[in-house]
Amino acid sequence: MSVETILKTKGSVVFTIRPEHSVADAAALLTNKKVGVAVVCDVKGKLQGVLSERDIVKGLAQYGKAALEMPVRNVMSSPVVTCSPGDSVKTIMGVMTERRIRHLPVLEKDELIGIVSIGDAVNFRLTEAQTEMNVLRDVVATR
Repeated sequence: MSVETILKTKGSVVFTIRPEHSVADAAALLTNKKVGVAVVCDVKGKLQGVLSERDIVKGLAQYGKAALEMPVRNVMSSPVVTCSPGDSVKTIMGVMTERRIRHLPVLEKDELIGIVSIGDAVNFRLTEAQTEMNVLRDVVATR
């Protein structure tokens, strides 16, 4: 199964912020939307980076409370690791594990169309495994 399948289930809502906005604004966005990452896009919607809770904590550790007034571009992660709708869930899980990241923006022809988290991928794989187990049970029961 593919990333596209996850997006069909969860939707393609992505919370974005501009690189010139403050880290405090980004923290408020993450808190209000109850998400762990915001995608950083320029005025034309082009992907510039991602800002996660981890990036904010790292910025606070490095710059102290002054980090909150800094622009997002100063603490965001860039370049961004991305995936495409056709990538397999198994592949993106490997990428996230290897790179120690929890979110992958989904790009199609350089256009942001969604975001997947490690939680989305794990949930999908668990559902898939449960479905396979149910099919096998049905096969055994009919014999």
